[in-house]
Amino acid sequence: MKIKLFLFIDFITTIIITSYVYFTNEVDVAINTGLSLFIVFSPLGLLFASPVVLQMARRVLDKEGIKINRLKALGNFSEVDTVAVPLNRFLTDGDYFVTDLVPVGLSQQALLGMAATAEQKAEHSLGRVIYKTAAGRGLKISNIASSKEVPGKGVEVVANGSTMRVGEPAWVESQGVAVGSSLLTKIDKLCVYGKTVLVLGIGRMARGIIALKDDVNFDAKEFLMLLKRNQFITVLMTAAGKKTAKSLAKNFNLDAVKTNLSPAEKAREVQILRAQGHSVAFVTNETADAPALAVADVSIFLQQQNISPLITEDESLDARAEKNLAELKAELAKTSIDDDDAQPAEEPSPTEIAEEKPVEVLADIEIPTLKKFFVIRDTVTRAAELIKTNRYITYLSWIFLIPLCLANILPNPPFKFEPLMALCGVAVCLLLITLNSMRMRKAET
Repeated sequence: MKIKLFLFIDFITTIIITSYVYFTNEVDVAINTGLSLFIVFSPLGLLFASPVVLQMARRVLDKEGIKINRLKALGNFSEVDTVAVPLNRFLTDGDYFVTDLVPVGLSQQALLGMAATAEQKAEHSLGRVIYKTAAGRGLKISNIASSKEVPGKGVEVVANGSTMRVGEPAWVESQGVAVGSSLLTKIDKLCVYGKTVLVLGIGRMARGIIALKDDVNFDAKEFLMLLKRNQFITVLMTAAGKKTAKSLAKNFNLDAVKTNLSPAEKAREVQILRAQGHSVAFVTNETADAPALAVADVSIFLQQQNISPLITEDESLDARAEKNLAELKAELAKTSIDDDDAQPAEEPSPTEIAEEKPVEVLADIEIPTLKKFFVIRDTVTRAAELIKTNRYITYLSWIFLIPLCLANILPNPPFKFEPLMALCGVAVCLLLITLNSMRMRKAET
């Protein structure tokens, strides 16, 4: 029950009983009874039942490397029954590399160079990989006159007097770009293998597709298995197309898959889940998911970032090129597209790579690894038990002290219950609550 409601009940009850005693007893008896009752029945115990425990829980979690940015989130955490996660750089390891280039009326180099031209100012990880791959091969990247990025969909730029678009196939088609049936067939085949496919459109015609691939993040797979074992509902929310997402998601045994979502649409899906009665925790390591983090009951940011080998600082440029080429050849050995136009990506040339932007954290809770989610769960479960005990201590203090206050009304009370005694009783109650809250330290793991 809300603290304000308890204060209102305390005030009204005190006024009624004081008025009754005033008209049936002496004035000093009415004053003593009213003040004592107001002090004893105050919700101070309930007010301190949660904050002290949650502060102690924060200290316990801080020692685990878990940062609590909003204390109220710990209270909400115990009610979470649904966990929503993204796909790229979370369920997959984020080490994207280009596997297939399928040009239409262009050379492979021209396709990749034009796509890199469009993606040179993109914020999305796939766009950055395309740009870095083209730059690594020394391909020509033209200047652009204007650029517009649609989060979760693609980019649109004007370069050399032409409008160029690079993005997921459905979005490119929705912009009036004609994607031929042969390209659509190739897109379907690539998606079946769990690859992410982007279409390059110049003017009103699609001029080719670029397929990218990364591997399953086994830490995330284990995380989802533990969530299922603990009866959480798991939901994937991604900008990827339905075929690509479902091809990858079958490895994770998810309860629901929501595809073709922009960041704003992810937030809308979270709100829909909440409207259906679910308490939702959104877990991500991408700041692009800020809208979904903002509307979730509990927002959790994974500090651990999956960084592509393309930007690993402790490798030489030649080693990076050799490593990417080896991964590419291994992938192409597994997958083949039955079309002469589908050409493997070429060996990257060493080049200077742009630095990643610093991560801006927007979540209630920051965790270093996914396994810390369950440390929070165990700590919050312990905290909930202590909070419940604190409330019982408050209720018991009322049961014991309120009759002593009302004993003043009796014709011959055994003793006179003064407001100072009421203050002492409340102080003892708060002391017991504090001592009980200190037991939270034993929850440290």
